[in-house]
Amino acid sequence: MRRREFIALLGMTASPLGARAQQSKTFPRIGILFANKGGLAHALFASLAARGYVDGKTAHLLARDAEGRLEQLPQLARELVGLRVEVIIAVAAAATLAARNATTTIPIVMAHAGDPIGSGLIESLSHPGGNVTGTTSFAPEIVAKSIELLRELVPHASRLGMLIVPSNTGSPLGVREAQVAAARLGLELHIAGVERSEDLESAFRTIEDSNADSLHVFAEPMLFANRRRVLEFAASRRLPAIYLIGGMARDGGLIAYSPLFEAHYPRVAEYVDKILRGANPADLPVEQSARFELVLNLKTARSLGIEIPPTLLARADEVIE
Repeated sequence: MRRREFIALLGMTASPLGARAQQSKTFPRIGILFANKGGLAHALFASLAARGYVDGKTAHLLARDAEGRLEQLPQLARELVGLRVEVIIAVAAAATLAARNATTTIPIVMAHAGDPIGSGLIESLSHPGGNVTGTTSFAPEIVAKSIELLRELVPHASRLGMLIVPSNTGSPLGVREAQVAAARLGLELHIAGVERSEDLESAFRTIEDSNADSLHVFAEPMLFANRRRVLEFAASRRLPAIYLIGGMARDGGLIAYSPLFEAHYPRVAEYVDKILRGANPADLPVEQSARFELVLNLKTARSLGIEIPPTLLARADEVIE
């Protein structure tokens, strides 16, 4: 075989492999930082796939999960920055703060974060500025609404215990809403703060010592990661409890009223797509929750001897039998 023919044949043989290798290198690298991966991660990956970003085929999806241990988020965020990702999806407020503290240049798309303005993540919803945009589920009025729902369910309750994570930037406004609602409804409010899973037993004792006869649980990745302990505490004390995460009622809680977190992920995928196509996150307005869900657990209600009013049943989006 002549040398020229051999080189041509070698080029024909190698070119498909070379093309695939080159194509692989051009796959976008998308970092994902979970405060707690939970059960909704599939919705995020499905939304990315619907936009054409499938791990290993059209994109590299590099995920890190703190599993509810929020103190691990800064290190995980730095790992993603070190991997030279082109955009970071940060799920929940604590993850977004950790990501922004790790980089001010890589675009960050937050998913149902807390109070992005109060925490300094963005300048305004319409003009976020900086490198952060995405969606927020922050709605302090949901706290007052949830207390009203709980009172409708247990009208004789008089002392309301509340589990919060004080470091969440949305907590102060949420607490103020709770204080106003509790005063209006004649409820004593007893707040127990918890930052880590190791703090839960102390928080439970605080609620026990207050002689609370009902319970309110904020929407927090750490609390959701430890939901089994929270649910078992409420059951052991026979406390009618309302949760600001729908999944808590599906897992055995009495009632939940919350943003429909799953509805945020298609919007998050759209932000990612726009940014990878050249959009500036500073110019992409932040979107708020537009859909909410009311979930009732009849089995738990029966175990507590609670009869759910027909008017409340009629308004429920989901009833767990």
